[in-house]
Amino acid sequence: MGNPKGIGVFLAFLAAVTLSSCGGGSGASPSSTQSQASIYTVGTDAPLPSVVSCEVTVSGITLFNGTTNVSVLSQPQIVDFAQLSGLHQLLDLTAVPIGTYTSATITIASPVIGFIDTSVSPPVINTINGTLSQSSVTVNFANPVMVSDADLFGLRMEFDLRRSLATDGNGQVTGTVNPVFELALLNATDSQVSIDDFHGGVVGVTGPNTFTMQGPHGRQWTVTTSDNTMLDDPNSPVSGFTTNTIVEVSGVLDPVTHSIDASELEVVSNDDFFMGGLFTSVRPATGPATQADLYVRELLPAVNGIADGQIETLNLNGSERYMIEHINLPLTTLLFNNSELAAGQRVGIGGELTSTNGTTTLTVHRVVLRRQGQAGGWVPGSTVIQNNNAGTFQLNDQWTAGVLLPQPLTVMTTNDTNFINLSGLSALQGAQPISIRVVGFILVNQATGQAVMVARSVEELAS
Repeated sequence: MGNPKGIGVFLAFLAAVTLSSCGGGSGASPSSTQSQASIYTVGTDAPLPSVVSCEVTVSGITLFNGTTNVSVLSQPQIVDFAQLSGLHQLLDLTAVPIGTYTSATITIASPVIGFIDTSVSPPVINTINGTLSQSSVTVNFANPVMVSDADLFGLRMEFDLRRSLATDGNGQVTGTVNPVFELALLNATDSQVSIDDFHGGVVGVTGPNTFTMQGPHGRQWTVTTSDNTMLDDPNSPVSGFTTNTIVEVSGVLDPVTHSIDASELEVVSNDDFFMGGLFTSVRPATGPATQADLYVRELLPAVNGIADGQIETLNLNGSERYMIEHINLPLTTLLFNNSELAAGQRVGIGGELTSTNGTTTLTVHRVVLRRQGQAGGWVPGSTVIQNNNAGTFQLNDQWTAGVLLPQPLTVMTTNDTNFINLSGLSALQGAQPISIRVVGFILVNQATGQAVMVARSVEELAS
């Protein structure tokens, strides 16, 4: 894959960065009589094929201002870098002294690597307890960053799995982890530290356009909506949110209030339960699905018997509501429903848990197709242009879910697709593969029954 610095966003994956919250306390930074700024930290990754999980305990993050190492992590966090698929995960928000910062140091421990085994049907997840070659990594910023009073900056932390996870001669992960990080301290207005796919439970509604939510690690955040906020479910206005509502928010941190100014807001559950993850198997393979295996990557709230990193079998009957994240159009029900499910799709599941005689049962109410990132080499000669940037090309997919998707993967673009470091679809030409990352949705082509990717962004990665 290309230069990990390019992996940031958007899904960091390109095309839309994701962040999920953690930490403790409120969304505002601590008050002080001294001049202070605020730093929030996001993580992303550059993954390996078939590696679906790389959990590490991030025990410390410090910034060096020339004289002092300043901590920007209030408590250790377990971060699954592989599940980010290039998305950004929000780790913390911390007050720091003003000054010029030149480097950052990351301290990690206890890596656990999970990968998909497709030699059996349905696929299973195997894990390896990793061994760190070093537990602390210091990275100098490309340029010193001057942080002034009341500034808000984001520390973008990228864990390059491809360079960090040692492999043998057959390309198999050995368990040795040589941690490689790319770090950048960026102004909060920079798209590489924006917020996407941030999940949390609603704590309370504080106004017609504001509410408080709690992320998976306890921190509470104020969310503000406006007339420009895309509300995916018009039947679920902010005023109707309850403590059983779980939402997904995209947007930016407000430099003044430190609240999340939402550009997109989706209700993923009204039943106080949410699971996010990756479909690894759908049954039957064609027609309306009655069962689907979900590799669990996110879980709200914690539930006995269900854990991140395991595969859960979902029972489906067609009564579920099927939606595409951040798209509020009736047409989406024709594109994504119980007959259009595929292994390799990234989804969110909302539903109701009931317990009878110690047995917990999940009744699925919502299935939300979520954005994801895939990366690899553009296939020479595969570009077909229909109209300007609308057309198709093929991708030799090297991303996490690539082993579950068709090879090569067909990518569909539109005139709304954002091309990054490329002049447009016509730039995908020549006799040599081009290293690219695509962020978008995995849908099923009804004419062929094959999974395809509809691109929101296509980015050329540096070699």
